[in-house]
Amino acid sequence: MSKLSAVFGLLVSFTCASLPFSARAEGQEGHDDDCNDDRGHHDDADDDDDGSRGRDVQVDEVFFPVQLSDGNTYQIAGYLYHAGKPCDRVIQVAVHGATHFHLYWDNPPINGIDYSYARYMARRGYTVLAIDQLGTGASSQPDGDFVTLDQTANALHQVLASLRQPHNPTGHEYERIALVGHSNGSLTSVYATGTYHDADALVTTAWLHVPHPLPFNPGDIIAQLTTPYIPATAFSKEFRTFLFYHVPTTDPDFIDFEQDHLGPAVQARAQFIDLFTAGLNSSLTRSTSVTVPVLVQNGDFDALQPSAFMPDEPTFYPNAESVTLGFLTDIGHNLNGHRNHLQSWRGIDRWLRQTLPPHGHHPHP
Repeated sequence: MSKLSAVFGLLVSFTCASLPFSARAEGQEGHDDDCNDDRGHHDDADDDDDGSRGRDVQVDEVFFPVQLSDGNTYQIAGYLYHAGKPCDRVIQVAVHGATHFHLYWDNPPINGIDYSYARYMARRGYTVLAIDQLGTGASSQPDGDFVTLDQTANALHQVLASLRQPHNPTGHEYERIALVGHSNGSLTSVYATGTYHDADALVTTAWLHVPHPLPFNPGDIIAQLTTPYIPATAFSKEFRTFLFYHVPTTDPDFIDFEQDHLGPAVQARAQFIDLFTAGLNSSLTRSTSVTVPVLVQNGDFDALQPSAFMPDEPTFYPNAESVTLGFLTDIGHNLNGHRNHLQSWRGIDRWLRQTLPPHGHHPHP
């Protein structure tokens, strides 16, 4: 309990810092005419397409064995989305946030709006691997006090390293990997990229290093950490709505669907503690060791990570090849669950086309 008390003290003392503006604008979309990269089928005229039409998307459930520091082998569940043969395309590895699982990236259509990021990107020529982070969903659940940020990032690293090998659970070797994180999944992705350097590009959504106040009493969260695993349903729909959604641009039916399907989502206590600790001490995220291009996206109505504090975020990636800021409007923390999520998805698509064009230099042999 002494570690929990220390985290509580840090959270209570968390203060806002006034920071200068420093960013470069999101780049223009590149063009890809290579027959081995199906992203070449996209052009500027398609930019208004919501990705819901045309190509059928296949979904394969796969499991990656990972060995952690306790010497045991665990399984990381992944869901591979692709339209046609993977070929030589960029693979996006999508990493969900706390109190969620891979469904964050693959919600069904509701009231005529498509909410599946994974299927949208697959129809635009990417392969998407949406994982269940260590300890949640269909992935293995070691002791919740063992599942730290370091162990979680190590598991992610082993998944990415496997994707570069000819024989892996997906059946295809990938040369270009983009890590796409959401919230706590962004933290895992930053930490893994700064430690292992597996990815060629890094996208963080709903995550900031810049100090800013929290919208809740930290004690309300600390009080939930009484067991090694905390179910997502331990937090009420009202509390989740307050933290995660900008109500004017969110369908209440979507919130009801999400709440009704959170059953597989649990959060390891150690992950929660490290989330709070790293959130208050940016040096612990290893962002200063990230060397690849970075895209940062945050919404103006994100109660947890508001874009108003984003302008100084590039200073936390001093060694990154580039840092691009994507300011999203009228949107809250869980970007994919808002009606206006396409501004996020299109921005990621455009940035990846520019950042990882075909036949570019690749740092991994």
